[in-house]
Amino acid sequence: MAKIYEKFELYNPVRVVYKKGGLENSREISGFSNVLVICDPYVSQSEYFKKAMSKYESVFVFDKILPNPPCEMVDDIINITCDYTNGKFNFDGVIGIGGGSTLDTAKAVSSLIVSCGKLSEYIEGSKRFEKRLPLMLVPTTSGTGSEVTNVGVYTINGIKKPMTSKTFWADIALVDPVLTYSMPHRVAGTTGLDALAHAIESYWAISTQPYTEGLALRAMKMIFENFKPSLNGEEPARDEMAIAATIAGIAFSQTRTTAAHAISFPITSFYNVEHGLACALTLPSLIVWTYKHVKERMDELIQYLSLKNIDELAKKVEELIEFAGFSTRLRDYGVKEEELENIARVSMEARIIDLTPGQPKYEDVLEILKQIY
Repeated sequence: MAKIYEKFELYNPVRVVYKKGGLENSREISGFSNVLVICDPYVSQSEYFKKAMSKYESVFVFDKILPNPPCEMVDDIINITCDYTNGKFNFDGVIGIGGGSTLDTAKAVSSLIVSCGKLSEYIEGSKRFEKRLPLMLVPTTSGTGSEVTNVGVYTINGIKKPMTSKTFWADIALVDPVLTYSMPHRVAGTTGLDALAHAIESYWAISTQPYTEGLALRAMKMIFENFKPSLNGEEPARDEMAIAATIAGIAFSQTRTTAAHAISFPITSFYNVEHGLACALTLPSLIVWTYKHVKERMDELIQYLSLKNIDELAKKVEELIEFAGFSTRLRDYGVKEEELENIARVSMEARIIDLTPGQPKYEDVLEILKQIY
């Protein structure tokens, strides 16, 4: 019997522009003239970037982005730009160009720059963002989907924590796959795995709905078909991965993610495992664990992907992790067996874990961690 939906909503206000070579036309697309650009040194030093930025009237670039952006870094950017403008923020737009850490930073900066206080106050809930500067997000990786979500993930007190805000929806997501062509093999692997996790988790989430199920299915199929050639540097495959990552981003922007992301937070925070890889490590076990709770829906997925059973799906994810050159065992990332209990405990603190079908308890998470240790 098909699932009966009593109520659901769909809201994603981001204008998505997919265009090969689109960065060069970014001023025309955005309508911005005087911009604050958040990026990394690799982007800021590229001729492609310099050519695109030359079309703006004025550009101030911050390119010292740290991974898993600390709250203190965002606060520092506000102070630096305040000094640059003598306290007058005459930017008419903020542009984030980069991976998830960069795009999340740009979201926070665009909001905090016209607000007061420190980012930590907003993450902890004592303050709420009500406005921001106009914002355009331009991904250079094919995975995070941050360009089309209202979620930012920041490091506070050494732990990664997600935050949602109505001001984190960008005005424009400019998807220019040319920017992904220079992705190193490892980055293409970790971000591609992140996109896969987004699609799978959005598909099975308790909060799923017909619109997001269709998006997630399409994204999964595109990722499974293009992940390997993308890692080999084939440009058509990278075009497809860029689209798939954004589709998966739109899907989970409505549903949020589930246990794989919840468990990834301590794995990344404590062991410096890249976010997408940290999410993917638990996916094979979670696929099998969740099956009994959403059997009909997962059977539809298996049929759509022309697979035999749930075990083949789990194995297929394992194969992608290994093809990218990564181990599927936690011990190979410096995790000690006696630390699994703490990882499970911290994982349970992420509210998104309750969106997992079957709503795993601490003991379930610990067992999954032991399986992949």
